[in-house]
Amino acid sequence: MKKIKLYTWKNALGVLLLLLTMVGCKKEPIVSMVSDQVNITGYLDKNPDQFSEFRKILEITDTDGFLQAYGNYTLFLPTNDGIKKYLADMGKTSVEQISVDELRDMVRFHLLEDTISTVHFGDSKLNSLTMLGQYLITGVNTSGGQTSISINRQANLEASNIRLGNGYVHVIDNVLRQAKLTVAQMLEAKPGYTIFTQALKETGLYDTLNILPASNSNTDQKFLTLLAESDQTLSAEGLGTYELLKAKYNKGVTDLKDPANGLHAYVAYHILYGAKYFADIATTQAQQTLASPEIIQTDFVNDQILINDMVFNGTYEPGVLLTRTNSDNSAVNGVLHNVSGYTPVSGTATTGHFAIKKREPFPVYWDVADFPETRANVAKFRTPGAGSFDFRKTSKTAPSPLKDWDWATQIYGPNYVNATGAWVYGDYLNLPLGVKSRNDWMRTKTPLIVRGTYNVWVCYRRQNQSGRWPNRIGTKARILIDDVALPKPFFFAEPPPPGNTVELAALGWKYYTSNGNAAAPFEKQRIRTDGQTDNSPWVAKNIGVIEIKTTDTHTMLLEALQDSQSQNNLDMIHFIPVTWDSQILPRFKPDGTPDFTDYPGDH
Repeated sequence: MKKIKLYTWKNALGVLLLLLTMVGCKKEPIVSMVSDQVNITGYLDKNPDQFSEFRKILEITDTDGFLQAYGNYTLFLPTNDGIKKYLADMGKTSVEQISVDELRDMVRFHLLEDTISTVHFGDSKLNSLTMLGQYLITGVNTSGGQTSISINRQANLEASNIRLGNGYVHVIDNVLRQAKLTVAQMLEAKPGYTIFTQALKETGLYDTLNILPASNSNTDQKFLTLLAESDQTLSAEGLGTYELLKAKYNKGVTDLKDPANGLHAYVAYHILYGAKYFADIATTQAQQTLASPEIIQTDFVNDQILINDMVFNGTYEPGVLLTRTNSDNSAVNGVLHNVSGYTPVSGTATTGHFAIKKREPFPVYWDVADFPETRANVAKFRTPGAGSFDFRKTSKTAPSPLKDWDWATQIYGPNYVNATGAWVYGDYLNLPLGVKSRNDWMRTKTPLIVRGTYNVWVCYRRQNQSGRWPNRIGTKARILIDDVALPKPFFFAEPPPPGNTVELAALGWKYYTSNGNAAAPFEKQRIRTDGQTDNSPWVAKNIGVIEIKTTDTHTMLLEALQDSQSQNNLDMIHFIPVTWDSQILPRFKPDGTPDFTDYPGDH
């Protein structure tokens, strides 16, 4: 029998996006206004003291006409002073000294074919591309105790939300500079990344990162994000030359350009789909990589992004740091980031090197009542006799107050309950789930589950209300994982059939709790002579087998199919690999201790 450690679900990814107002800092005034001018070109004509230089650029590039026509645009408009600063940087004295093509690209880079107000600004990219086909990023810039909104880290916002007949104008104090290098070219030009650059070239992935979006026929790879390891990082790992790196990972097929080659997989694991800036990564706990189906786990802690920092099978594995100061480098076809080591609260410093870890499926014994918001209630979380508390929306249509939970039609969501008896960790969730009068679905996130095939067990205390089973079935429900339905429904009032442990297992049932008493380790279901039940034991039903395709957290949907009751008592959910030694053991004591005892006799 394999003895395993319990999986400890880390606090789910917390996200703290920088807002456009900063506590404790003085704010530069940003004017938000509505103009009576009709369209953008007309607005420039009315304000030559501020915008005559950009108006001249529109005329030179023959783009003034379409900005006078009606449409839906957002223009980041540099002032005359901003354009003069740009000309000085370029060693020019007038806009006429810049080529028409460069000026035309400048206009297209400052213009979006969408109406975007500052409501949609954050510490990340704007969702719409510029007309040049590149992303702009917005954020907060603090200098000299004053806070301003920055655009592309190249200009500050002076006035915003000027509503015109054909869109918005946001006034900025400098000219925005478009990216001119691909991700591959940007890395190659960056000092101190020679080893990783050579690995990119040898595996052919340099070419993947060197295609302009307009020329890329692979729609999924028009924009890509690279998490690069520096020569310093690799040297700290003992991989100070390309030959050493290749020797470590060159496994499997010999062709380095084949995805089945180990070095190719290592490099591909550092490339994410899409243009992912710091805040984009912070808001998602898992990132798809080109080393499909392998993913990268991300955790946002204390304004830092940690990569692959996790508890796996009961053991803490420190990860690496996505360095904020050396990241968010915009390329023509994506984003370049840098990773480095860090020192966790307990443990030694990591080097910053990371690679795919081959994982074998292992059981996840998930205590569903344990998530960040229940732990935050320190007075009641797992405190005997402290009673219950619930989570509710401010209205039926309001957002969920829980990061990883949501529900359908009612104000009330999960109810956390402390209780005596066989409950694992002395607590459970009472779910207001049912048709018509209650939520017809509730959704949450699982802990991390390794890619593999699993039996899924729902662990609950069966309870009937308003009648006995089978005359009253309680709430009939099913579970979907990532929109894939488990084949067997279950009832929160459903009793197990009679039989010993072996007989029950053959029918897809088990008793999942233990009190350590060999004579009576758990409460068994009692069946009356008339076939009805007269007690409420803690039981688990196998609701089917599911293939987990990625090592990740997953979306779990509880869907009510029939009937309803107020006591739907969910304690745990077990994901146990189909090849595991036992689907029955361990059972769990009220303090959460696993009990691997294979009790003899009728048990």
